[in-house]
Amino acid sequence: MTRSLKCSELETAKNDMVEFDTTFLTLMFVPGARHPLANAKERIEFLLADLNGRGDQIVVPTPALSEILIKSGKARNDIIQEFTKNPRWFVAPFDMRAALELSLFIDAAITKKDKKQGIAATWAKVKFDRQIVAIGKVLRVSCIYSDDAGVQAVGKREGVTVSGLADVQLPTKDAEEFKLTAPDAKPEAKK
Repeated sequence: MTRSLKCSELETAKNDMVEFDTTFLTLMFVPGARHPLANAKERIEFLLADLNGRGDQIVVPTPALSEILIKSGKARNDIIQEFTKNPRWFVAPFDMRAALELSLFIDAAITKKDKKQGIAATWAKVKFDRQIVAIGKVLRVSCIYSDDAGVQAVGKREGVTVSGLADVQLPTKDAEEFKLTAPDAKPEAKK
């Protein structure tokens, strides 16, 4: 079966948690949300099915949650209900550990006399992106799913795998025909 994307192929995953940023959450919860990539909604649906099938928990960092709630309008309560009632989601606060991690990111950048580390965005946006990565890093997520160039740059610099929507593949015909075999069952020999 073709895996949905490179993050799910990590054999040395730190645990069974992945993190979604605003792009992925928006495509899931905002009706009519657009993305330049073809089949964006289908890719998200396949990714969710793959993660659910593997039993992975999805981390929603509170900075991204605030952004999605701002964009959601009347669906705000439905989104909060989904995140609080469905155990697959873990809403992760920007807590003391994440604050410490963020301070280390920024201290290192200031020491190198480049506090934005080459990211062409406002200082507020750079800090916001770093908060998302810091939350994922302290939770030891196996992957952050993000199309945000800032999140991708910070993740790469901090050793956190980040994959975008383009990395999510749609299922192939082989995947649709995939059948489970009991772990100790032996495949039948071809006649």
